[in-house]
Amino acid sequence: MSLLFVNEDENDDDLQNQLSNIDGDRSGSLFVEQDEEHEPQSSNIGTVIPESNIISDDAVEEDDSSEGVSDHIVSCSLPLKYQQTILENMLTKDGLLILGRGLGWQPLTSNLLHALSTPTSKTSRKRPLIFLLNARDEENAKISEELNELNWIDIEDNGSHCPFIILNNESTTADRRSKLYSQGGIISITGRILVVDFLSGVIQPNDVTGLFILHAETVDEKSKTSFIVNLYRDGGNDWGFVKAVTDEPESFFGFSPLQLKLRALAISNVFLWPRYRVDVMKTLSFGEQNLSTRERREQDKRKNAVEIKIKLTPMMFKIQNAIVSCFKECLSELKRHNSQAATEYWDIENMHDIQFIRRIEATLRPDWHRVSWTSKKLVEDLKTLSSLMEGLISLDSLTFYELVQAIYMQSFKPNSRGVSMSPWLNVDDASTVISYAKERALGKVVKKNNNVIEDEERYTLEEQPKWDQLGILLDDIIYEKQYKDSDVEGPILIMCSQVSTIHQLKSVLANMKKEENTMTGKKRFSARKYMVKELNNYTKWKDITSLTKKISTKMEEDSNAKSATGQLSNNTEQDDENLNISKTFTRGKGHPLSKRRRTRGAAAVANVNRLYYASEANSEAVELDPAILSSLKREVVSDGIAEEEDGIEIIASDNENDIEILEEHEAGSGGFLHAASENFQFTNINLSDQIVFEVYDEKTNDSLLLELSPSYIIMYEPNVSFVRKVEIYQAIHKNTPARPYLMYYDGSVEEQKYYISLKREKEAFNRIIRERANLSKHFSQSSENNKFHITKKDVINTRIAGGSNFRTGEDEFKVVVDVREFNATLPNLLYRAGFKLVPCMLTVGDYILTPKICVERKSISDLISSFNSGRLVDQCEQMFRNYELPTLLIEFSEDNSFSLEPFGYSKKTGPNAKNDNKNETGEPVKSKQEAIQEKIVTLLIRFPKLKIIWSSSPYETAQIFLTLKREQEEPDVAAAITKGVMYGDTDNPPMYNDDAIDLIKNIPGINNNNYFQIITRIRSIEDLVAVSADELKELLGDENGRKAFDFIHRVSN
Repeated sequence: MSLLFVNEDENDDDLQNQLSNIDGDRSGSLFVEQDEEHEPQSSNIGTVIPESNIISDDAVEEDDSSEGVSDHIVSCSLPLKYQQTILENMLTKDGLLILGRGLGWQPLTSNLLHALSTPTSKTSRKRPLIFLLNARDEENAKISEELNELNWIDIEDNGSHCPFIILNNESTTADRRSKLYSQGGIISITGRILVVDFLSGVIQPNDVTGLFILHAETVDEKSKTSFIVNLYRDGGNDWGFVKAVTDEPESFFGFSPLQLKLRALAISNVFLWPRYRVDVMKTLSFGEQNLSTRERREQDKRKNAVEIKIKLTPMMFKIQNAIVSCFKECLSELKRHNSQAATEYWDIENMHDIQFIRRIEATLRPDWHRVSWTSKKLVEDLKTLSSLMEGLISLDSLTFYELVQAIYMQSFKPNSRGVSMSPWLNVDDASTVISYAKERALGKVVKKNNNVIEDEERYTLEEQPKWDQLGILLDDIIYEKQYKDSDVEGPILIMCSQVSTIHQLKSVLANMKKEENTMTGKKRFSARKYMVKELNNYTKWKDITSLTKKISTKMEEDSNAKSATGQLSNNTEQDDENLNISKTFTRGKGHPLSKRRRTRGAAAVANVNRLYYASEANSEAVELDPAILSSLKREVVSDGIAEEEDGIEIIASDNENDIEILEEHEAGSGGFLHAASENFQFTNINLSDQIVFEVYDEKTNDSLLLELSPSYIIMYEPNVSFVRKVEIYQAIHKNTPARPYLMYYDGSVEEQKYYISLKREKEAFNRIIRERANLSKHFSQSSENNKFHITKKDVINTRIAGGSNFRTGEDEFKVVVDVREFNATLPNLLYRAGFKLVPCMLTVGDYILTPKICVERKSISDLISSFNSGRLVDQCEQMFRNYELPTLLIEFSEDNSFSLEPFGYSKKTGPNAKNDNKNETGEPVKSKQEAIQEKIVTLLIRFPKLKIIWSSSPYETAQIFLTLKREQEEPDVAAAITKGVMYGDTDNPPMYNDDAIDLIKNIPGINNNNYFQIITRIRSIEDLVAVSADELKELLGDENGRKAFDFIHRVSN
């Protein structure tokens, strides 16, 4: 194979031996049909499932006999040897499967679910009940399709069909779900629904055959999946299986990541299958044995990928180096400002890692309120530079220049006291990026014309080098299809990383012109026509940008005119002192502009102003030359006539929008199709003549190649996962392999990203392999669980008859939880802390701790939205009407800082934030942090008795709840459900008057504990006045009834 294909192979004998020892030696195989030469099979392979794999019905129903239990033969659609080995390991043991990217976890999952859902007893009609967790919508659709195909094959032999049911919304009632559970089958369910059903008793853990978990990389001790596993095992089910799958080994980082993951999943086995494993390498590199030398050479030619290395243009190479230099300077400055938080990972060598900037943010997030404004801007600049590096190789020169201009105008916001500038623009190479981006797009070059005396000028409009190579490649492929005999019939598949790239290539190919040098005979494909069209779009963008800037400048002038001139001049000196420019960005620029007078900070400030005003001319949208535009227009018209005469060999349609129009209205009404048939000419295109564009997508690419069966595969950009999918496709279709091509810029960002992704995956697998080899053996016990034990002093109140009549030490704390709260982390931690959770649909509050304490939990984002919508005020009113101790819980995340400052962070903060954060009247605009604090104070003024709990994390919240629950009564579940709800005689929603309730609660003798008796028995205040003293005493008690009667009648009299 080519270099990019085999660069990931690993020849470390120790790692290979450890991989072999992990799975252990197997004496036999579950597969009925095996090929001794390890030749891939394209047909279905029968498998035998042992009794120990799927629990028979007698494990659940003791009355059933085991005589009907026997081995079943089920179909399997895994043709490759390593896939069959993985299936055997996963069927015989519970464990975590960690696959390399692109090795096909979806077909493995479908075959595993199909085998596990097959009943082991021929006489019993009861199907196993298997829950599929963490499956996304696209994955559910694909797994359902593959399971249906496998069921169609086995239905004649087994006579049974195991349904695949999806429960991912709230429309299904608890009774309906209970019936579905009793019927068995494979149910893809969301974690929240299953947690609520386990806790509420809709489904018992012993009725569940097993759990199959996808995307195991997302599972930790706080996740809903770990919560489900704990409920499953703590409920007494120690015979059911738990199996998990992931294809993201890079997510296993930190201290003992594998051990923590296995503990969260409550399993002890792990199956590691990297790409460099010997079994995988042999399978994917295997060829047909019974072939002649010539045939084998031809097969290898078609099977192996052809790498097309493309050199960057000189200007692209200079821009890339300049961006890397700016990135390096910003990273060094960020490390200097945050030396205590910086790690070895903060290195320029890791800049091409996809998770690089995200990990830097994760490191700084706990102390984000202490991070300086400069550091925050540097993190933003790293994101900006990363987007520029990606845009350089994916966007055309004009669009890239627009991107540079947009970033520049966002960074430079002139006002009356200076400018606000991004730090990366202070680097020397920043001007290189701007100038060469302009030169690539709108630099003027002289074109020699033999027909006229004077040479004419024209814009550079530099094209992407890949376009020419793609045109040449497609032209060669079409020639090979037409004039050479080929056994492979199929479309040409072009894979891209983004949808925007697909639209770009469609337009480029539609406007491409073939040119041939008569002297050398070399051909090239020009996309000059496409670039001229992009120039028209640039002209429109320039006009809109210019108009927007004029309006913004006018508004700023009007705002500044209202400010006092004296105050403005006094603040200028202060702002100049606050502007802190690093030596990294001012190296070689610190010379004062004037030797007569030196002021504090003047050199740095003057340096910034000089860079702004010197670059302003270059950053402005270039004024286009009308003569050049007219020449380009004539050039396009002449090219269009030439295209009509000569034709385009690559694209059949002259209109680049025809495909989009047909796709958009394909499912439309018949009237449109009838009208379109008069304007459009429909032509049947043979499969071998089609060119299909697709995007790299982990959700759908597993079956893309099998469904299309392409004859040629062009990977316009490298992608690790898809490269391996191509290898699998080639191994399966070894007799008729597709011809793969891989295009990439030599020495570019995309090549480095490909190599760094391979390196990260290899390093991750090496860490996991070594950790697995040193992992201690864990022996689980039936009485073992992850819940903390509560001491006797926490649950027994010795002041009430010694505590004997209150509750015993074995009792658990009971908390009534709103079912909508199970999307949060807190219920899982409360369960592990020893609480007994009772899920209910609550009208008032989120957590009911005691008959008196009601808690409304708010995260910071939820708190802000509740303040804006006014929902929090209504919720507090409801809590005060129904509980004595209403409590507002403001919960932070353990990953963020325990401060409101990060949520009030604005990009306008900084040296000139005071002037930028002013409204039209010149008054300062409050920051988000100040606005949140002001609303909290306003809420406390309105509800003085409201209790507020500030919690730094869900862990801290669980400890606070333990303290609040100590020696307190347990909440009444029935009362908690009825709080805030009134039931009428009809089925209509209950209606009640909150103002009238507030009025009667002010009457002596009527309080929060007994007002509910009044509003349920008496319809109005008028009826309350007419009630006798005996009736009030019966409702409220003797003392309270007498007080209320005396007050009402004294006032009314």
